Amino acid sequence: MGKVIHEVLEDYGTKPVPKEKTRNWFEMGIVIWGISVCIPAFMLGGIAASMTKLGLAILAILLGSVILTVISLATGNIGAHTRLSTAMSSKFAYGRQGNILMAILLFIGTFGWFGVQLAVFGQAIGGAVGILSNGSVDLPQWIPIIGGGILMTLTAMYGFRAIEKLTLFVIPILIILLVATLIKAYQATTFAEVFARTPEQMMPLGFIISVIAGGYAVGAVIQPDITRYSRSKGHAAGGMVFGMMIGFPLVLVLAAILTGAAGVSQFSDVMLKYHKGAWGIFAMFVIVFATWTTNDNNLYSAALAFNSMFPKVHKWLLTVIGGGCGIILALLGILNQFMNWLIILGVTVPPIGMVMATDFFLFRSREYSFDNLNKIPSIRWQSVVSWAVATTFGFLTFFKVFNFTSAPALDSIIVSVVVHIILMLATGNKISIQES
Repeated sequence: MGKVIHEVLEDYGTKPVPKEKTRNWFEMGIVIWGISVCIPAFMLGGIAASMTKLGLAILAILLGSVILTVISLATGNIGAHTRLSTAMSSKFAYGRQGNILMAILLFIGTFGWFGVQLAVFGQAIGGAVGILSNGSVDLPQWIPIIGGGILMTLTAMYGFRAIEKLTLFVIPILIILLVATLIKAYQATTFAEVFARTPEQMMPLGFIISVIAGGYAVGAVIQPDITRYSRSKGHAAGGMVFGMMIGFPLVLVLAAILTGAAGVSQFSDVMLKYHKGAWGIFAMFVIVFATWTTNDNNLYSAALAFNSMFPKVHKWLLTVIGGGCGIILALLGILNQFMNWLIILGVTVPPIGMVMATDFFLFRSREYSFDNLNKIPSIRWQSVVSWAVATTFGFLTFFKVFNFTSAPALDSIIVSVVVHIILMLATGNKISIQES
């Protein structure tokens, strides 16, 4: 029985995805798009709109999306090349033991996001039930948190196949609802009026860009968890451009425009303000599935990172354990640290992927093969030091010790690439451009 369960739930946690299991660029793009569509993404759009004028908020969203797309293209290409998960692929850059720190950070990032989104999910469903019932029903948030957590854990257990099917079902419905809500919202106001509004406290553009980049930094770095299923590097690139350069900013821009018109930042409040009765129930349905399509992938990637440290334990079992812990995290109130969480992720996580990408594209692409895993040294200190310097630099600019680009997330990315190139050249490694 145990063997049958393992075969059904097999998702290649510590080995390459077979060629016959791969997908084309459109299938890749839909999954990547679906993963980026979630309640916190709508919150990000609303947060950006609340920090500055709407036009500048949209600019910040687009620039933040460019940063995320560059990271996604770089890391996703590695996944298409090795057909291994992010945590397994990072062993080539950081070493078998040096990779442990990176795997832990990836696990914390994805696992933490699972808890954050569960908490937002519980808050949204609880509020929606109250509004739809005209205040007659007070649904405790722990009920949707536990129920939603179980559903998301089940999908993550089945891995990429279940995530793909769920996303293909949800995305068209979600876009229709967003467009319908946008039309309703601007029947009572005008674009000119909303774009002219100025918040009481304007935040710097660089700070908002960092919030946007930080909000999906983990998702950009863990692209190999998805692109290891791509048919080729070209299909992986096409999928990431479709998902990250078109899908992701589209959702955030729509959210920013909607929250600007509604005057509220909670996604569920926006939906229910413009949809009553049956439409309100439909909006609640979309809230459920918008979170589901993303949060199952957070847990999926967390389990993959955990699996790289404990390869003898089945990934599906690690998924169940992680799902249970994530539910507890949500119940304990991780949502209260949401903004701090975004800034920390924006500074610490992107350098992991950019060091790995620099190492792959400029120096050691030929070594990035499953057959070479046992030949990798214990620690590749150049990569570890590059990440540490870049992360430190990002925090220093965030705390205004000095200024660089005004976007701490971008600061840490640039420094990680430059420092890694310098260290590799200084230790006798010649530049060898990655071959297609």
